Amino acid sequence: MNRTDAYPSWLGFIGLYLRIGLLGFGGPQAHMALLRSELVEGRHWSTPEQFDEGLVLCEALPGPASSQMAIYLGWLQRGWRGGLVSGICFLLPGLLIVLLLSELWRSGQSSEFFTTALATVQPVMAAIIWTFAWKLLRDRRERWQRRTALAVGIGVLLKAVLALPLPAGLLLLVAGMARVRLQPAARDNPAGDSKQQNKLSGLMIPLPMAMAPWAMTAPGLLAQIFGLFFKTGLLVFGGGLVIIPLLEQQVVQQGWLSAGQFLDGVTIGQITPGPVVLTGAFVGYQAGWVQGGAAMAVTGALVATAGLFAPSFGMILIATPLLQRLRGQPRVSAFLEGVLAGVAGAMAAAALSLSITALQGGWLILQGPVFASALWLSLHRGIRPLPLIAGGILVGCVVTLLS
Repeated sequence: MNRTDAYPSWLGFIGLYLRIGLLGFGGPQAHMALLRSELVEGRHWSTPEQFDEGLVLCEALPGPASSQMAIYLGWLQRGWRGGLVSGICFLLPGLLIVLLLSELWRSGQSSEFFTTALATVQPVMAAIIWTFAWKLLRDRRERWQRRTALAVGIGVLLKAVLALPLPAGLLLLVAGMARVRLQPAARDNPAGDSKQQNKLSGLMIPLPMAMAPWAMTAPGLLAQIFGLFFKTGLLVFGGGLVIIPLLEQQVVQQGWLSAGQFLDGVTIGQITPGPVVLTGAFVGYQAGWVQGGAAMAVTGALVATAGLFAPSFGMILIATPLLQRLRGQPRVSAFLEGVLAGVAGAMAAAALSLSITALQGGWLILQGPVFASALWLSLHRGIRPLPLIAGGILVGCVVTLLS
């Protein structure tokens, strides 16, 4: 199939990815299903084999898999320009909605109705995060995986309780490198594999280097925002909710948001279309507003979003051909296995911390039952996040009206 003549025009190409981005509710699985339905089954712009190959690649890379898939499909259809356009169009509707909700949240903080409604959603979000952490732990049954998860989880808790210099991102990197070091197949990798890995390093190093001059010369706050979210984007393995342990403590320590306010941002990221990591736009918006008002808030949101997704765009558009050959190499696979095992522990530690915040954020007599109900519905009934969040908002509105 010729990738440049299988569809009518750039206008149709842009319109389709904007529409998919606007309808992208329900998490990464829903996004993947929508992309496959529209591009493979509906328009035949890609073959099922191409889609499945991209799915394996995107799941193995750091970053939100669904947005990476949109970039990959655009790259497949129209080269690097197509990947750039498809990725931006996929993210744009959700980003605009997050900006709108970020301003409504900021201006509505003094509203008792708005505050109570969001406080009731916080235990729901904590339950959703626990469910995600449980699924990660459940799928990692080997002894070394459980030990890695426990070690990383303890490290994250020590960071929170004792203020030790143990950021979640560093712990995940250590988990990945430890797995490479300890796995026999990875240590005994033939010399030819290291040659290929040097090629990968040669492609990946220029990406952060190219971003560094802008980050160093940008105004102080914007440089901080970009640096934090760029590092986070490099370490989001295993789903968008992994952003929580990577960001929560740092955002609170910077004084940009409290733990409860950060949880509100995660809620907004969940109820909007697109990947949940668009929570970063909410954080950037609020941090920017404190320093410079509306213009700085919008700039902060855009800089945070650019930092989060720059690694995804870079790895798909620059390194996809090489990564397709390297993903089966022992050292690469071992590193990813170690990071993913550590993610489970980091998520559990973050879930514990945020659950305490959520239960203290309103009336315990209400927050406790809401948390327990949401956890039961999520774990045992498989209810998706969006209906649970909608139910939490409804409960908060009813309680506010009756009080």
